[in-house]
Amino acid sequence: MKRRNVLHLLALLLVFLTPQTIVNGALENRPNAPDAWSVVAPGIEYQKYHLSISGRPVNIFVTRMDRSYTGVTIESSIAQGKLSGGTETVGGMASRYDQAINYWGETWGNRNRVVVAINGYFFGPQDEPYGVPWSGVVQSGWYAKRFTETRGDAGFTWTLDREAFIGKCVSHPAEKNDVTFPNAASYNPNIDAVNVARSDEQLILYTPQFDATTALEGSTPRAEILVELSRPALLISDPLNVQGTIRGIRKNNGSTPIPFDHVVLAAWGSVGDAIVSRINSDDIQVGDPVPITQEIRDCPVEPVQHDWSKAYASLGGDYHFLRSRTYYAPNNPDATVRNSRTAIAYNAAYVYFIVVDAFDPGVSVGITISDLSSFLRNSLSATDAVSLDSGTSSTMVVNGQIVNNTYCNYTRQCGTQSGSVATGQPSSGSSIEWNSAADQANVGSGMMMVVVEQQARSDALAPAQIVTTTDQTSLRLGPGTNYATLTTLASGVQGIVQSHGLDGVLAKGSCWWKVAFGGNVGWVKQESLRGQEIPPPPRTPGDFSSFLPFLSTTQSYQPACGG
Repeated sequence: MKRRNVLHLLALLLVFLTPQTIVNGALENRPNAPDAWSVVAPGIEYQKYHLSISGRPVNIFVTRMDRSYTGVTIESSIAQGKLSGGTETVGGMASRYDQAINYWGETWGNRNRVVVAINGYFFGPQDEPYGVPWSGVVQSGWYAKRFTETRGDAGFTWTLDREAFIGKCVSHPAEKNDVTFPNAASYNPNIDAVNVARSDEQLILYTPQFDATTALEGSTPRAEILVELSRPALLISDPLNVQGTIRGIRKNNGSTPIPFDHVVLAAWGSVGDAIVSRINSDDIQVGDPVPITQEIRDCPVEPVQHDWSKAYASLGGDYHFLRSRTYYAPNNPDATVRNSRTAIAYNAAYVYFIVVDAFDPGVSVGITISDLSSFLRNSLSATDAVSLDSGTSSTMVVNGQIVNNTYCNYTRQCGTQSGSVATGQPSSGSSIEWNSAADQANVGSGMMMVVVEQQARSDALAPAQIVTTTDQTSLRLGPGTNYATLTTLASGVQGIVQSHGLDGVLAKGSCWWKVAFGGNVGWVKQESLRGQEIPPPPRTPGDFSSFLPFLSTTQSYQPACGG
């Protein structure tokens, strides 16, 4: 009897020990347990899956964002912060946009705390200047680069309303992409292109994502019109529009600086002639309103017609392989190769970022698109997915740390593989460069999961106050070191604080003020300014705001501003 009890006890001990002992070996044959998710930020979790697929090991790195948790969002990133060309590591882009202001909540001033970052879509040199992402880019609400109409590679999109979808073939109806000059008999020329370096288009819209200036070479536009906006130049359905106000007009002159909340309308050809004629007759003047409309439509052949209005973050996509839990085999031999991969997937509850390692014998040899689709459906319950730039660029950074084996993915020199796995160096046609200092590839764009930190403001200075620079400092095109320098100011230069809706806003560890120094107007960090006595604020009859501080919805105080 005692012997039977001992055997029974041993059997129970084996059962209880199984999760800690035997299961670790069984992970080769099944995904990790559901409770293996680790919280890396409120609303964002991470898990590494180690699987055996067809007898070969595969490491899959997954982060998921809770779509119902309003304190987190998706954001896109652009290498070096500009679409005119250039590359950067995924970690470098994450650092660039960390603590930068965003437009989440349909207001400027909240900040990104970047938690997860992955590489984005393909980039030049085949289709674009080196480093420019293929197809389209929506960044913090700005429609910064148009999706290619003929390729059908519009990708994952996240909206201001927390909707997620994956586009494919799109068009830009001319009558829905225009600007209007109401004081010039409602003259409304079409927008022919967005943020292209230079072309034969007649009217091009330049946003702050293009570069510090329009920087046009080879053909001087007939006119460039600087327009301040009330919100980003986002996708919005007619008859709605983005309201702008003309702040500057330049004729036969290019390279206009682009502040963070402005656009530039550059016109050539007959449109340029028509605009110059209206400028000369004072029908287009500084101070005039300029409504701007941009709209995308899905091609009629697409089975689902999406509402692109208020798209907040989006990049082009490669294989559109999972729709409504149905797998669509890509028509490309690469899809059947066990390769490193980067993808975005989602269901009603979560958005997932996925990176798969390859070229590491005995550890992780990559995955086919078909097997990736099965994993997403069976292990994550994802309904839709699209792959991004995979292979040598596949990278995931979580809270500033690389979590996957970027070295093997890039060099492909971690051992000789057999079967269908590629070996050797990246192909000679690869435009991706290895950044040995960062152990990451240089790429053109990325996607991020971010915690949204509440806007904070300093009240140390005030509009109309005279200030003096206390050291050599940069006058920037926006509030934050992520914005380009307009000019460098010497110590002891006097300026006047300009009124703006973001007076004293906290970004990139400093509080920022818009200041005019003679003919130069830009943003300076507070610790480089010394203010004279603050002038009394203007009062209007019946203004009781000073007695009702609780009406303010902005966190206004003097935070640590870098000084």
